[in-house]
Amino acid sequence: MGDENHSALAQGDEAPYDDSRPAKRQRNFIARQACEACRMKKTRCDEDMPCSLCKSLGIECTYAERKPTKNEISMSMIFNTLRRMESKLDHLSVPAIAKAIQEPEGHRSDSNLPHNESPYHMDSVVSHQSLSSPLSSTRQLPRQSSAQSAVLSFSARQTIHWPGVQALLPSSLTSEVRNLERSYPTLLESARPSLEPVISAQGAMSTPDWLVSLSLSSVKDLSNAYFDTFNRVYPCIDRDFYFLSTLAVVVREGFGHGIESCLVLNVMALGCMGLKAYEEGGFEISNQASITPIIRHIMEEEIAGLSFFNEARRRVGFCLSERDIQACQYYLTSAVFYAQAMRPVDKWLEAGRAAVICTAYWKCPPEPVDEWLADMQARLFWCSLMLESLVVQELELPPSSLKAWEEDVPLPKFTTYPYAIGSRPQDSDDSFYHYHFLAQIAHRIILNRIKDELFFSNPSTKVAEELRHQLEQWRANLPQALRYASGREQQSFECPADAVVVALLQMRYRVSIFHLGRPFLYKAIQNPASVNDTELRLCAEALEYAMDWHMTLDVCARMQNFEPLKYFACGQFFGQLLIFHAFKNSPDFRLRDSLPSGFEPWCTRMVKFIYDFVDSSPTIAKDLELLSSLYHVPNG
Repeated sequence: MGDENHSALAQGDEAPYDDSRPAKRQRNFIARQACEACRMKKTRCDEDMPCSLCKSLGIECTYAERKPTKNEISMSMIFNTLRRMESKLDHLSVPAIAKAIQEPEGHRSDSNLPHNESPYHMDSVVSHQSLSSPLSSTRQLPRQSSAQSAVLSFSARQTIHWPGVQALLPSSLTSEVRNLERSYPTLLESARPSLEPVISAQGAMSTPDWLVSLSLSSVKDLSNAYFDTFNRVYPCIDRDFYFLSTLAVVVREGFGHGIESCLVLNVMALGCMGLKAYEEGGFEISNQASITPIIRHIMEEEIAGLSFFNEARRRVGFCLSERDIQACQYYLTSAVFYAQAMRPVDKWLEAGRAAVICTAYWKCPPEPVDEWLADMQARLFWCSLMLESLVVQELELPPSSLKAWEEDVPLPKFTTYPYAIGSRPQDSDDSFYHYHFLAQIAHRIILNRIKDELFFSNPSTKVAEELRHQLEQWRANLPQALRYASGREQQSFECPADAVVVALLQMRYRVSIFHLGRPFLYKAIQNPASVNDTELRLCAEALEYAMDWHMTLDVCARMQNFEPLKYFACGQFFGQLLIFHAFKNSPDFRLRDSLPSGFEPWCTRMVKFIYDFVDSSPTIAKDLELLSSLYHVPNG
């Protein structure tokens, strides 16, 4: 980096950086709790037991019960809610389901989930000690016997192999589909050549070491662009730790072959995508001056940020056996980059490497461990699990062993890094996004239950209704900050992350209702005469909620450099388009009448969404080729 490298480093703009500072600072932050003696004397307490002052005076050291801060109160409510939601899921036991199945339609008992008890009431306060509770174990709902009912794949692209769907395809497509490999997405993605190791920025610079020319302000702004976009969806890096430790090493020693350098390069690669997203979404970039010609060159590469990412890949060889938090963060940011580059198998491999580090930590945790490090490891665990889950389900790839540790790993509390100095800038408060991440974890519990307990060729309507009730509890009882309006109304957002996390939360709700109905859609397409009125209602509801996903809102659709789930959204749209076609061409008028109004313009929008990414993935190119016999495909 250039001459200004030693002038500033903190995430606020111009905090001084002391090059002689040791890598680990002595604890130098304001105590959140002081003993009674220090409080009376108005001196800084070191919070030991006894503290230094009381020890020197030879007096008893006592502490009053500390009141939680505003942020801790908010976070404790989230954790308390998640535990209570899990408890309600746990108590949805076999007798409760049996009772529900025996009850007549419209008379389901809600005794397990009282409506007058909202776990997200913002005026309830729980103890700070309760935050460390791990996830409770989850009982299984009574599962149908696979001997009586075939198990359905959760992968959206497997819809093309439904016999009922194939029977309604035009004759020109039928033979091609019947000869299509069942695992064609996995085969196509696995056969792709490795990402080109080109570092185009090197050729654009006259100096052999092109990274030396980067100014510190550019590195900082790219890093902040990452934290203001991708890290708010997958919060795997602590912003304070990054600036005060990870980046500090690079500033002090220059870009080398250590894990800090590789991680900073990954962060800058994703930061280039983040800045592109600001431009694509029409959002104001706070410091345009930092987008120097070389940064602009890297932003405009075929994959934004590729030079930084490839430089990290080139240097990471000596770090392959590292398993500290920064090594895990490197693999997680690599997984996010590959997801944005529409390379799901590469994403799976990188998420798997992060999972190995997480598993090693929780199997053999170091002793002793401080609160911040333990919480950071919890964040890494849940980020790894969330990144892995989708690709494993969609491509039907083998999962890691992470899921076995779910009951042992606590939910992250997003503990403040203890060596952070000064107050955080107001616009860098990520608590809203932390709540969103925790809400995703709670939602994942329900979605897994839908997959495990409902995906059979002859599904149970009573189990579907119970799971729908759980989903409604999740949505209705979200904290006020995460509540969202129904419908597809246009909303205004202050930054790309606001638009994306709101769209993801809304999409998760709608896609869950669609998944609740997918087994009934399968049954209806396969044998329309066998579907009763209740099942037909579930089909109609699933089709209604398959429409109007908020990821297709104008602002989100424009930000192609910041669409964390775009590969999987394309897969969902592909499966939905096949289902809409099957219902539209069904010989049973009841199925045709179940189609929601406005479904044809929505189908056009879904085809356009897929078309926009056709050059990014051979799977999506194949999907569009298959759909071209059913729908009009844009010509450019």
